[in-house]
Amino acid sequence: MATNARTSFYTEVREQYGPPTAQLLKLYANNNTKLGNMQSRKEFLLKCRRAGIIPLHIVHSVPCAQELIASRSPYTQKLSSSVFRFRKSLLSIEIQDTFHRVRLLNQELEKLREQIVHQTRSETYTRFFLTQEFAYYDNLRRKSQQTARKYNNLLSRSVEANHASLPTENCGAILNATNKTVPPETLILLSLGPKFALPYNNIKQMPLFHLIADVENILSAHTNTELREQTRCRIINKTQNFVNRHTGDNRCNPLVRFCQSATTVTTKFIKSNPDVLITEADKGNRTVIMSLADYDNKMQQLIGDTNTYRQINHDPTGRYERKNNSIVQRLYALQLIDVRTKHTLTSYNAVCPRIYGQPKAHKANLPLRPVVPNTTSPTYQLSKYIAGILQQSFTSEYNAVDSKTFCAYVNQLVIPADHVLVSFDAISLFTNVTKEVVIRDIIMMWDQIRDNTTINLDLFLEIVDFCIGASFFCFRQKYYLQTSGTAMGSPLSPILADIVMENLLSKAIRMANISPQFIRKYVDDLFLVLHKDQIDAVLTAFNSLNPKITFTAEVEVNGQLPFLDLLVIRQEDGSVKTDWYAKPISSGRILNYFSFHSTDQKLAVVNNFIDRVRSLSTIRTREQQDQLIHQHLHKNDYPHTLINRLLHQPRRSENTDTPAVYRSIPYIHGLTPAIKKIISNSGLVMGISHSNKNTVGNLYRSAKDPIPALNKNNAIYRIDCRDCPSTYIGMTTNKLRTRMYGHQTHVNTLEARLAEGYHYTDPEIQQLQEKSALMDHCINHQHRFNIQQPTIVDITYKSQALQVLEMCHIATTSNTVNHRTDTDNLSCAYANLLSTIKNRREERNASSTTNRYRQNTNDLTTQLTQTNPITLTPPTINTPQ
Repeated sequence: MATNARTSFYTEVREQYGPPTAQLLKLYANNNTKLGNMQSRKEFLLKCRRAGIIPLHIVHSVPCAQELIASRSPYTQKLSSSVFRFRKSLLSIEIQDTFHRVRLLNQELEKLREQIVHQTRSETYTRFFLTQEFAYYDNLRRKSQQTARKYNNLLSRSVEANHASLPTENCGAILNATNKTVPPETLILLSLGPKFALPYNNIKQMPLFHLIADVENILSAHTNTELREQTRCRIINKTQNFVNRHTGDNRCNPLVRFCQSATTVTTKFIKSNPDVLITEADKGNRTVIMSLADYDNKMQQLIGDTNTYRQINHDPTGRYERKNNSIVQRLYALQLIDVRTKHTLTSYNAVCPRIYGQPKAHKANLPLRPVVPNTTSPTYQLSKYIAGILQQSFTSEYNAVDSKTFCAYVNQLVIPADHVLVSFDAISLFTNVTKEVVIRDIIMMWDQIRDNTTINLDLFLEIVDFCIGASFFCFRQKYYLQTSGTAMGSPLSPILADIVMENLLSKAIRMANISPQFIRKYVDDLFLVLHKDQIDAVLTAFNSLNPKITFTAEVEVNGQLPFLDLLVIRQEDGSVKTDWYAKPISSGRILNYFSFHSTDQKLAVVNNFIDRVRSLSTIRTREQQDQLIHQHLHKNDYPHTLINRLLHQPRRSENTDTPAVYRSIPYIHGLTPAIKKIISNSGLVMGISHSNKNTVGNLYRSAKDPIPALNKNNAIYRIDCRDCPSTYIGMTTNKLRTRMYGHQTHVNTLEARLAEGYHYTDPEIQQLQEKSALMDHCINHQHRFNIQQPTIVDITYKSQALQVLEMCHIATTSNTVNHRTDTDNLSCAYANLLSTIKNRREERNASSTTNRYRQNTNDLTTQLTQTNPITLTPPTINTPQ
C-alpha cells in the first residue's frame, strides 16, 4: 500500500510538472536523509571527544602502531602518547569535517526548497515538505538510537579496560532516602566523600591567584631581601613552565576522564532535581540523599520547639554586635586586655549564623541534629576568648582525652566477677545545658578560673551570660533565638557542657556511692564499671540531678561494650582487652587513594589509621591487625603493594621539632609540591600545608540559607560601566554593601555639584577624581557605573591575601578602568606569568562561548528528536530508497 502511494505521488508529480521536477523532489528527499545521518554522526563524535573516547574506526586506522605497542619496547609509553594525540587530532578533524558537511547540506536543501516552491503549486510542496520533516526526525531518532548504543558499548569497554585505575563505589557510604534513580557515576562520586579532590580541567579553574597571594604572604616572612627575590623568581619560573606545559586536555588519563565525566553527570543530576538535597550524615561518615521538602519539614518541626527556640521579627545581628563591642571596649578601658586582643575581639562584619541539620542516618525516619556554625556570629571571637580561659582552668580526673588515653586506662583494669561494663549517654546535652546551671558551676570553680584571667567574677559572668544568650540563627529568611541551652557550633558550648557534666558526675558518684576509679567521661558519654545489681539505681541517680539532662544506659553484651572507637572486651580472668571498633552504620570511608590530594597527605592518613589499629587493638595478633588494615584500606582503593610496604616499614617516632608557624597554600597537582620544595630550600622555618579547592563537596547544594552577596566581606568585586564595556575592580574587607554605599556617596556628591552648576572641568569636580579610579572614569568620560549590581569576582578568608588577589584580577582583566598604580605593590616579576594566564583564560572564554552555542543547538536538536510523531498524521509519502 505504501509503495503504491509513493509511486502514485511521484507519478502524479511527473505527469503534472514533468520528470525534472520529480527528480528535484527525490534529490531533496535523499539530501534530507543524509542530513539526519550526519547530525546523528556529529552528536556521536562530540560525545566521544567529551568523554575522551576514540571511536573504533579511528583506533583501527593506525594498525602499525598496535604492533609496535604490543612489542613492549622501551619506547612503548612514548609511542602510546603519540598515537593517542594523533587519534585525538583525527577525531577533531573529523568533527570539523562533519560540521562542514552539515553546513553544505543545509545550503543545498535551502536551494532545492526555493526551486521546488517555484516549480510546484502550494498544496503540492506544502504536503511534500511536511512529509519530509516527519521523515527527517524519524530517521534522526533511529540513527541517534544506533549511535547511542555504539557510544555506550565504547564507554563500557573503556571502563572495563581501566577498571583497576578507577575508584569503586562504597555502597555503605550512600543512603538514598528518595525515590529518585541516581546515575551510577553519581553514586560512585558521592560515595568517595565530600573531601575527595577532583582534577582541575583547565588553567581558568585553577586557584593560581590564591597560590600567588599565599606565596607572597609566606615570602613576607623572609628578612633577607635578596633571598626573598631569588625565591620568588624560582617560584614564578616554576609556575610559568607549568602553565605553558598545561594543555588543558589530559583526558588520556582514565582517572581524569572518569572524574570529569562523573562530575558532569552529577552536576546535571543536581540541576535537574532541585527538590533533592545531598548532605553529610550526623555519624558514620555517610552521604545522605534526601528530599528537600522532607528536610525543610523536619527542620521546621525541630526549630518549632518553643521550649528551646523562639521566632523573632528581625535580624538581631546589629544589636548583638554593638553589645559585644561595648563589652570589649569596657575590657580595654579597664586594661584587662591589650590593643591587639581588643582588635581581635571586636566584631566588624558579623552576619546572622545559618542553621542546618545533619540527618541521623542510623535512626528511623532520618531525624536531624541541629548545627549552628557561629564563625560569622558577632560573639564568635569573644566566646572563643572566654572558652580559652575556661579550658586553662578546667581539670578533670574522669576525662578521657582521646581513644589512646582511654585504651591505656582500660587495659589496666581488673573487673570483679559480679561487675559489668556500662555506658551512659546524655540525650541532647548542648540544648539542655541551662544558663543557670552554667553560672552556678562557674561560681563553684572560680578559684581555679581567677588564676588565668584578670577579669573579676561579676564581669566574667556577665560575658558568659551574654555569649550564651546571643545564640540566634536564620532559617529560610526567618530569624530565631535559642532560649534554652547552648548552640552546637559555638566555641563556648563544648567546655561549658564539659564543666556541667563534671559537676553532675561528681554529685552522682557521691549519691550512688560508686568507685571513681571505674569511671571515665568523654563529653556526653560515660564509661562505668558497676555491680550488676546497681545499674538501675545509678541511672536513676544520674537522671534525678537535673530534670533537663536525661541519660540512657547500654550494658555489655557477651562481655563486650563499644565506647568511642574502641570495643572493650572483658576476659575470663577479669582483665580487659580492646579492639579497634567501627559502628555498624560506619561507611569505613577515609581519604580515597584516587583523590587528587598530595601523596604526603594520603600517606599520612594511611599511617595514622595503621597506628590507631595497632595501638587500640590489643586483643589481636599482628597478623590479624594487618588483615583488618588490608580490608579497610582496600575498601578505599589503596593497592595491596602500597599497604604491604607501609605495614612493614619502620614506624616513625613522634616529631617534636614541629614548626611554630604554619601556612596553607592551594594544592595544584604537579605545581604545589615543587613550590613547597623551593620554599623549604630557601631557609624559611615554616610548615606548609595544602588545601584543595576543587572537591566533591563543592557539587552539593548547600542546606544552609545563602548569605546575600552584599553581606559578604573580604571580597574582590567588579562594577560594570553602564555606558561602555569598561569595568572597575575593587576590594573590601568590610561588607560589600558598605563599600557600595561609599561609591554611591561619591557619585551622589558628583551629581549634586553638577546640579549646582559646576562643570566637569571645575576644581570642585576634579577633586573627586582622587577618590577612586571609578570616579576618575565617571568624570573624564561622563559615564556612570551600575553600583547597585556589583559582582563578586573572588573571596578569601585570609584578609592579608586580599590586596594581592585584587592586583592579580586587575592585571588579568582587559577592560578595567583601574590605574596602573593599583598594581604597583605586586612584584614586576609576575608580569609575564599574569599575561600568560590572561591569554589562556581569554582563549578558554572564547572556546566556552562557542561550546555554549553548540550546546544550545544540540539541546534544540535533542528536543526535536524526542518529539513524538505519532500524535500527528502526515501524508503517506515516504523517502525514496
